[in-house]
Amino acid sequence: MTTTTLRHWTDENALPLTTTDPALALTDLEPLEAMLAGARIVGVGEPTRAAHEVATQGHRVLRLLVENLGFRVLAIQDDETVVERVDAYIRGGEGTARAVLADLWTPWRTAETLAVLEWARAFNLKHPSDPLRMVGLEPVAARASDYRAVLDHVAGDLLDELRGHYDTIVTAHEVPEHVQRARGTHPGRPFAEHARDAYDLVASLAVPGAVLEKAKLILDWHTGSFAGGGFDYAVTRRRSVARLTSLLESTDTKIVYWEGMAYTANAALLVPAALLEPFRTVGNELRAQLGGGYFSLLIGFAGGDVSGLHPGQRVPAPMAGSADAVLTSAGPERYLLDLRAPRPEPVGEWLRGPHKLRVIGGIYDAADDSGHYLTTGPLDEWFDAVLQVGAVTPTTLL
Repeated sequence: MTTTTLRHWTDENALPLTTTDPALALTDLEPLEAMLAGARIVGVGEPTRAAHEVATQGHRVLRLLVENLGFRVLAIQDDETVVERVDAYIRGGEGTARAVLADLWTPWRTAETLAVLEWARAFNLKHPSDPLRMVGLEPVAARASDYRAVLDHVAGDLLDELRGHYDTIVTAHEVPEHVQRARGTHPGRPFAEHARDAYDLVASLAVPGAVLEKAKLILDWHTGSFAGGGFDYAVTRRRSVARLTSLLESTDTKIVYWEGMAYTANAALLVPAALLEPFRTVGNELRAQLGGGYFSLLIGFAGGDVSGLHPGQRVPAPMAGSADAVLTSAGPERYLLDLRAPRPEPVGEWLRGPHKLRVIGGIYDAADDSGHYLTTGPLDEWFDAVLQVGAVTPTTLL
């Protein structure tokens, strides 16, 4: 296929977008409504958490789905108990948006997410009988406050020993252990070993059962991490799909599933760039169960600055020949493209792939940009539509 053929098809079908500002009118996104006919779960897939324009365009999509199409659940892959507190806030509870964000996964703790929560609370105040809910899809996990709670019940020399373990490994709640290794800041000994020694120490003491439970939660969190070797995507997929589909059955609602594209893509087999073996995605199982009731959306970008979450990192233009390079060079700077639109066979052949698609994860290194592309199957199976946002600037960490 010639680049000219693909460019002509994209130019004919790409719908220009005027902004990524979530405070502005959604008129330019309204064509997306027709594409979503029949969708009960929409996967809003991000290739990076560190880009302001990706996050704000995701916010605009959320607004469109909630305000125009009646979606009433926002689901994310985070601790269900932490998200319950966020949900209570957006439904009129006490406290501040900044406070309820404090225990979410680090990439969510941004000014961009803060704006989402403030908008959601304002929406719910106007719609008290039909509110937007937030749901976490992960089980209870250790939090930084759990370490302090355990330390409060230990004294003397043992306190110093325990603090030596916990002061080292609590850092993983800000910068995950595998990211510390990639950046060369890891202190050396595996955090799971520190957590095991800490648990054994606490178990040898006369402490309340609840304290020992927190020490066990901390141990489980570290052994179940990427670096600890215990993360199992298949378990996460089955649990997430079960939770999402149960929400559909019990509430007759429609759900926005806002996550990294490695979760939302309709991929029977995703070959990651690092850390994991190939896996079947949450989005693929949702498509298998719901058919057209699951819609997969990709928010793509060109390059730019992601230094908020990735200090000093500027993402270069996409690798030549990658899907990112083609999507960036075709159409206007910002656009909406229905990947199911009629196409000539040469375009269909290109869409069938395989392709390389960039993911900016925690271990991203701009100096090795080509090493951070995953391999896709047919692009128009993985994603039903693409929202391209152009060059990006960093998210703002709180």
